[in-house]
Amino acid sequence: MSEVSVLRAGALAVTLLSLLLAGCGTVRAGAGAGYPRASATPTFWGSYGPSGVQLADVRAGSSGRILTVAAQMPAGPYGCERDLTASVSDFTATVAYLSISFQSRLADVEGACRWRVMTVRVRLPAPLGQREVMINSDTTTVFAPTHGRQLRRCGEYGCGPFKPPPPASCTTTSYQQAMLSTGPAADAIYGVLGCDRRWLVLNVGWPGGPAGCDGPSCSPDLVSTRWFFRASRDGWVTITAARTAGCAQVHKVEPQFPTRLCAGLPAPG
Repeated sequence: MSEVSVLRAGALAVTLLSLLLAGCGTVRAGAGAGYPRASATPTFWGSYGPSGVQLADVRAGSSGRILTVAAQMPAGPYGCERDLTASVSDFTATVAYLSISFQSRLADVEGACRWRVMTVRVRLPAPLGQREVMINSDTTTVFAPTHGRQLRRCGEYGCGPFKPPPPASCTTTSYQQAMLSTGPAADAIYGVLGCDRRWLVLNVGWPGGPAGCDGPSCSPDLVSTRWFFRASRDGWVTITAARTAGCAQVHKVEPQFPTRLCAGLPAPG
């Protein structure tokens, strides 16, 4: 090959290389031919179980063997929800344990789905009877039978039924119920300032203040608030609280509160 031919071939190679680089621009790792672009939408289906706040209600059929569970589910375009299922994971003499799940690939994508109530049915091996229903082994999603078909949602203290508080009275038990109705800290104590079976005045105090305290830094001094109550068939009902002397605060809320029970009271310490 002549020297001129070699020079021409070299120039052609340089030109081709320049054209290739100019056409490509900035090349990013993984963005070339044969590399799929990353998708902003998840392509896998994950399994979910309705959380406690998403459960709407539980109803029993006429035979007691079919339960219908209503729950909040992601809804919208394809990918929000599929395969909502319910099954019995255990069935004891006192509790029917249900497992509820669905699949979604968009539930965690903000704004991709809206929420709506959907229902799913599950057949029990025997009539529900007086059994409670627990869903997904969550103690906050427990339902109990009632006289109708709709089960009632149980609270943090269980399903009951609970005995109602006794009528208000001037007794230690009744005073304790009144103090607890004020939402005190765990170490709170009370002092009775006046009671006539219709009206009650308590000082409720906490070591170190309303938030309570413990440990070496805790002040032994009590910070108290005065509480006024009226009687009811279900115990003492709070009227108002005060940090001032006398009856001024309670009379703003309840003018009928007897002056003899509060007129001579100093401001709480």
